[in-house]
Amino acid sequence: MPELIFRKGFSLKQEVAGSLAADYHSGLVRQIKADDFTYTSGRLSVHLAREFGFCYGVDRAVDYAYQARHRFPDQAVYLTGEIIHNPHVNDKLRSLGIRFLSDPGYSLESLGPGDVVILPAFGVTVGLLAQLQRQGCTLVDTTCGSVLNVWKNVRQYAKDGFTAVIHGKIHHEETQATASQATASSPDGKYLVVLNASEARAVCDYIRGGSDAAAFLGQFGDRVSPGFDPDRDLGKVGLANQTTMLMSESVAIGEMFRAAMADRYGAEALGEHFRAFETICSATQDRQDAVIALLNGHRLDLMLVVGGYNSSNTTNLAKICADRLPTYHIADVPALLSAVEIRHRPVKGPAEAVTRGWLPGSGPLAVGMTAGASTPDYIVGQVVERLSALANG
Repeated sequence: MPELIFRKGFSLKQEVAGSLAADYHSGLVRQIKADDFTYTSGRLSVHLAREFGFCYGVDRAVDYAYQARHRFPDQAVYLTGEIIHNPHVNDKLRSLGIRFLSDPGYSLESLGPGDVVILPAFGVTVGLLAQLQRQGCTLVDTTCGSVLNVWKNVRQYAKDGFTAVIHGKIHHEETQATASQATASSPDGKYLVVLNASEARAVCDYIRGGSDAAAFLGQFGDRVSPGFDPDRDLGKVGLANQTTMLMSESVAIGEMFRAAMADRYGAEALGEHFRAFETICSATQDRQDAVIALLNGHRLDLMLVVGGYNSSNTTNLAKICADRLPTYHIADVPALLSAVEIRHRPVKGPAEAVTRGWLPGSGPLAVGMTAGASTPDYIVGQVVERLSALANG
């Protein structure tokens, strides 16, 4: 049986364009962009970041999913999990009859020839891809090109004997997929995942002269490749990252490892022990740059950051804003409970909370707004409308 895997859609873009526009676009957002990314209503001024919402990779993934449903109208179509981290988008796909293997009642093992499986924008692990191919499924691969670029570098690290140090979240689908590339590319492929600068500092301290391997593995044991030996596997490291992490932190972590390897092996031997490639995706960087420009360019009373709570790039946008002014990361328009109360995820808290007194009650009100790369324009438009009603009510 020939392998069936589609990576470039089905030439059905025009056939699904109307459905995509109806489901995700917003006339109000289009008008705000035309008005220099500013919306004014009564005492309220909303200033949108100049880059926000759906990125190219997300737009492409959702487009391919709609095309797949159109191309295989009489076959079962599945997603391995969320196509992107936005509940509204995923629910739209469910309404098209696309089934999620992560939902109760569905089983990966039950799939076979005749079943169509969409791989999400984050990608999937090497092992999962191999299993789906063994079972004869037709695959629609929407993996983002920026993720593929990280994989290419990680595979090269493994082939050259370098451990991939991945700045990312170990339970995130993209980081799991990237880590699998390291171990699948070479029998000796190794990886280590660090979440933040604090964890990176602990690894760098070990590189400079740590001696307690058991303590190291006690801290990082669930984030290293099988059989990881820090004394052996931290001698040559290559940096990579989950593409949606905070750019400034990824850069800082890279510099920390560069300095640690130079201290251990000498600057003249650095090339033999350390590699780094820029693997933050351009869309993530554009959105982070745009929100910084928004903060620098306007006097704002507060920021709204719109997107799924499990969206890494949205969370990082909220972190940037929270350092400067009151910031509320909201999932959708119902989060704006009233002019008094807002339901949001605090930047420094793991759980959703309700805050009172979030909206100034009188006088001119300037609100900055941005949205994560998995947030469609129609949600942004709804938030603007609701905010206007509350501010001017």
